[in-house]
Amino acid sequence: MRRLFIFAVGICTCNLAPGAFAAEIQVEEIVVTATRREESIQDIPIAVSAFSGDDLERRGVQDLYGLQEVAPSVAIYSSNSTSNGGTIRIRGVGTTGNNPGLEAAVGTFIDGVYRSRAGLAFNDMVDIERVEVLRGPQGTLFGKNTVAGALNIVSRRPEFNNSASVTAGAGNYGMHQLRGNANFAASEQLAFRIAGSRLNRDGFYETFDGADAFDSRDRYTLKAQALWQPSDALSARLIVDHTERNEDCCPAAYFINGPTGAVVEALGGNITPFRNDEDVKVGVNHRPFEDVEDEGISLDINWEVNDGMRFRSITAQRKYHVFRAQDIDFGDADLLLPQDVDETFRNFSQELQLFGSTDTLDWLFGAYFFTEDLDSDEMVVMGSQGPAYLSAVLGAGTALIPVLSGNPAGRVNSSGQTPNQGYDAVYFSETEGWSLFSHGTWHATDRFDVTLGLRYNDEEKTAGAVINGAPVWGTPIDDPFCGPVPIPSLCDNSSWTNSQAEDALTGTLKLGYQLNENINTYLSYSRGYKAGGYNLDQEAVGNRDANGDFADQSRFHQELSNSYEIGLKGIFFNNRLTLNSALFHSDFEDFQLNTFTGLGFTVGNLPEVSSQGVEVEGLYRITGIATLSFGATYADARYGAVGDESLNGKRLTQSPLWQGTAALFIEDEIANTGWSYNFNMNFSHVGEANTGSDLDPEKIRGAFNLLNASLGVNSSDGRWGATIWARNLGDVVRNQLVFDSVFQGGSWSTFSNMGRSYGLTLTANFGG
Repeated sequence: MRRLFIFAVGICTCNLAPGAFAAEIQVEEIVVTATRREESIQDIPIAVSAFSGDDLERRGVQDLYGLQEVAPSVAIYSSNSTSNGGTIRIRGVGTTGNNPGLEAAVGTFIDGVYRSRAGLAFNDMVDIERVEVLRGPQGTLFGKNTVAGALNIVSRRPEFNNSASVTAGAGNYGMHQLRGNANFAASEQLAFRIAGSRLNRDGFYETFDGADAFDSRDRYTLKAQALWQPSDALSARLIVDHTERNEDCCPAAYFINGPTGAVVEALGGNITPFRNDEDVKVGVNHRPFEDVEDEGISLDINWEVNDGMRFRSITAQRKYHVFRAQDIDFGDADLLLPQDVDETFRNFSQELQLFGSTDTLDWLFGAYFFTEDLDSDEMVVMGSQGPAYLSAVLGAGTALIPVLSGNPAGRVNSSGQTPNQGYDAVYFSETEGWSLFSHGTWHATDRFDVTLGLRYNDEEKTAGAVINGAPVWGTPIDDPFCGPVPIPSLCDNSSWTNSQAEDALTGTLKLGYQLNENINTYLSYSRGYKAGGYNLDQEAVGNRDANGDFADQSRFHQELSNSYEIGLKGIFFNNRLTLNSALFHSDFEDFQLNTFTGLGFTVGNLPEVSSQGVEVEGLYRITGIATLSFGATYADARYGAVGDESLNGKRLTQSPLWQGTAALFIEDEIANTGWSYNFNMNFSHVGEANTGSDLDPEKIRGAFNLLNASLGVNSSDGRWGATIWARNLGDVVRNQLVFDSVFQGGSWSTFSNMGRSYGLTLTANFGG
């Protein structure tokens, strides 16, 4: 990685004299809306990366996962569910998924609307204009506050013309995809745009006998927009979207077999462990499924009150429902039946902004209101071989099988089966919050700017659980085995309810100075806030505090961050090179840590976490037809003195010290044809990281590199195009996350990435 960084900087600085370049060979200006105004990325005092939709498509990025291959400060991965197991990290910091009670440390905003969990944004990116990656706390410009960063995703707006585009593709793993959009103007004041995507792909987790494979893709998205613009001063944009996913995510392979492995094998289970760069083999005796419906509607109104003042209103309502079942013992011995989960998120938000400019001041005042209703049902019960397995593990031979068998609660799972003993629960959470925020930049001189932003947050949350049908605050209702065999997580299950209210004052202070026409520097401080909440998992119940209450055991407190940053942004060598860098340090107070125990998740607050390092990103126009983009991030994210010797002073899970990207793009005419070609090669590096939340040294994943490439041709009028592409050309397969094997103490399992994929896409454009 160090060699990559030195090479990238060397390209930019060695033997380059300004007089050697033709003036017309220069990088294009990148305009972003991170400050709620259209500004050059070089002028704003924010660490931000921006990628156009066309650029992402050339690099093969079609969903959020691909962003980590182009943005070196970003890490994105999922675990046992794409719907709720997703995590986004920036500068090494994020909130581990798998628990619906936790909000994300990195917020995702799509067309100005906040998605309350990372997994709720993991759909395909359809008809995207631009993606902006903002590092550090955000809260004085966006409706929802975040502690580690934000992804701002902007869709293409309707235009006042008639045009259409269709792209069809096919590839290995049985992949076929159809994408398209159509834009038409009904009048000079009203325009419509509709876009859609349909994707199918076979899975890459093969069963040991080769008869089946899992982690397939079967999804479609529709997005319809209407833009009414009766005058230059007023516009209203209505967006309606609907996504469905019907997939079989996510099996896992064995990674290390512990003392229970022999018992699993004796019951007929295949415990062959995963090996790097080999086909991923898994055992599954209950087919997993994940059915998702995600839909929403938003109305974005912009009104220019006068020459110096604008008003904006964003009203949105969303519903996200997932019904999934997974063979959570992750093996072909039937230890546990599929974990049935039925979750629904309902969100409403209203954001109001009033902003404007004078000769010396850019200002913004905003108000935000947000509600969320969450319902989650789940069941964890023993499979047909569960009683025999547990009896053998406990050294009782077959004596405990009658105690562990049977279904005293009368449960029926999603497959219509009557399972053995276990536990079931219904969780709920209701959130209501509001905030006031402001952001202003005073242009003290032609070169010196001072930015001040403040935000007040107020939030109330009520949550609870009904375990095994127990009445709230009632006596625990457990299956009979909990008497002789008190299994943690499955026993002492009492229902609970509780509520909490909290507030926080956050903000930012930035000083920006223009050294000359092409070089800007800034110094900034920002404070971020993430709401507290309740652990919606069976591990949250069954423990009483000194007062005999259950609820305090389920609660975790708000998380705060303080971030300091020094940045430099410059344009060099007759506009052929942009080079942006930042030196950062962030401290997190009461960091929310979600930890898997082998059956469930515990959530607690750790007093100290920090992230510090340096980032460099650049764009270099090599010639008139060739452009090189590059970036590298060194982020040292560590726990402080948190009172746990296994964590003290160690780097956070899934937080490599080094990440880097480099992309070469070439575009030119094909001689004597009128057609053009384009070539893109994208390289990404991810350094060594520990993939386990408990940071056991055996869960470390080594550094690895990925390489993607594409080659396309386009007709002279731009109406026809064809592209061949390949992702992960080196067929690099690594353990992405190692976790304690469920119900199998001492053994570990792992999720992995997909190997090499390749295909062909054809594009047709009409009108415009």
